[in-house]
Amino acid sequence: MAHDRLDISSDPKRSEDTEKSAGPRRFLGVQFACCRVYQRVYVNREGTAYVGNCPRCGKHVWFRIGAGGTDERFFTAY
Repeated sequence: MAHDRLDISSDPKRSEDTEKSAGPRRFLGVQFACCRVYQRVYVNREGTAYVGNCPRCGKHVWFRIGAGGTDERFFTAY
């Protein structure tokens, strides 16, 4: 063990996932009426919807991304 060394000077390898997430993440603001809490809901990996859950009771929400949508960024889930 006296001869073991840890090299912490090298740069970590960059993966495609790291490069894709370099910018700010897209989100919607959701007020969950069930538990009266606010939570950000982020885009799924496929980029087809915003998905998330109430942080207290776990109620699931899903907002599809597509043509003819809305420019609104904040919603209330009942």
